Amino acid sequence: MTKKLEELFNLPSVNEEEEFTEGYEEITEYVPIDKAQEQLDLAKKIDSALPQITGVESTDGDMDIYADKAVKAFDDLMQLGFNVEDRHAGHVFAAAHAMLKNAIDAKNSKADRKLRAIELQLKKLRLDQQTNNTSTPDTIETEKVIRIDRNSLLNQLNEQNDK
Repeated sequence: MTKKLEELFNLPSVNEEEEFTEGYEEITEYVPIDKAQEQLDLAKKIDSALPQITGVESTDGDMDIYADKAVKAFDDLMQLGFNVEDRHAGHVFAAAHAMLKNAIDAKNSKADRKLRAIELQLKKLRLDQQTNNTSTPDTIETEKVIRIDRNSLLNQLNEQNDK
């Protein structure tokens, strides 16, 4: 790396970088198998809970039918709008616009309903996990617990940058 780039981006030189990494040790701790298995079980629960939404499939089919009919009506109205007098074409095109808007709304409501159902299931699973978990929500469970707030972390980084 050139000196100008180091100065421009305020990066340590290659020699400083070697000094920077001398005091650190690489941590090679692995997650115990039982904790990994718990996480896999939780993922399986989430996967199995998602398809359990009932009644959405029938409504999805209805929304698809409504959207298809609205798109067909839009196409018909557009053809009609091009074949009528200019003074009447504006009303026909406005109706075609309304039909296309109905089709888009039907597709959006279908997607929104699915997303809301999934969001509710994820909230329920998160709530179940929090009630079963005894740790505080701001603590990350590891073999070694590190507690630090954002301001003190920024202060430490600034002190290291000043050195």
